[in-house]
Amino acid sequence: MSEKQTIRNILENYKTVAVVGLSKDPSKDSYDVAQFLKSRGYVIIPINPTADKILGEKSYPSPTDLPEDLKKTVDIIDIFRPSEDVPPIVDQAIQLRQKYRKPFVVWMQLGIVNEEAAKKARDAGMTVVMNHCMRIERTKLEAEEDAELKEIRQRKMQELTTKMKKKEEKGTHSPITLDDAHFTEVVQKHPLLMIDCWAEWCGPCRLVAPVIDELAQDYGDRLVVAKLNVDENPHTTMQFGVISIPTLLIMKNGAEVDRIIGAVPKQLIEEKLKKHM
Repeated sequence: MSEKQTIRNILENYKTVAVVGLSKDPSKDSYDVAQFLKSRGYVIIPINPTADKILGEKSYPSPTDLPEDLKKTVDIIDIFRPSEDVPPIVDQAIQLRQKYRKPFVVWMQLGIVNEEAAKKARDAGMTVVMNHCMRIERTKLEAEEDAELKEIRQRKMQELTTKMKKKEEKGTHSPITLDDAHFTEVVQKHPLLMIDCWAEWCGPCRLVAPVIDELAQDYGDRLVVAKLNVDENPHTTMQFGVISIPTLLIMKNGAEVDRIIGAVPKQLIEEKLKKHM
């Protein structure tokens, strides 16, 4: 895992931070960083032997002086002390780690580097970040998340636009109505035609009707779907020997090439149609 990925993982998953060297002076970097983190939902535990409270939170002399219930919650030891003062802080973090399996992270703020202490922390099973500011890294992360969110929104909008466009295009393909007077003219006009022979009183016809509409939309660029009311058009009904409904007539180049009788599943109709496309 790259350092960038490691930092992102820490900031997203670990939320309780013991800030060692947190100043009670609002003009100091440590105060500014801790205040920022608190505003982002992190739990801040001040570590400063000269203060009673900082940022409204009780302060403690050192990580090992925390009450037992707090020791169990610390995810990150965030260090605002000179590099040479880091080793004893890491030693205390290791003590907590050995007893409570926490903290997970030792974080040395911007300008703070101690390779020897970092090695000890890693050997104890902790992740180490050096010479990075938690506020800066959190701000970068938020900018990345905003960019990712913007990209997701743009992609979703594009997908929605495409889907709506396709829906509109599909919506132009609806079943046409056939009658005895114009039957021959329409059949000769369209190379591939599927005719739904139906009647108002027919329950199975009503059952298959939504499927017919879907097929008109799905395959409207490759065939024409038509509906023929058998009660109103007896000549065509008799001509094609339609005695059971619904009956689907598949016409190609003016001649019947297939027929389907009954309220069958959409998949079966599609299989028949695809043979003639």
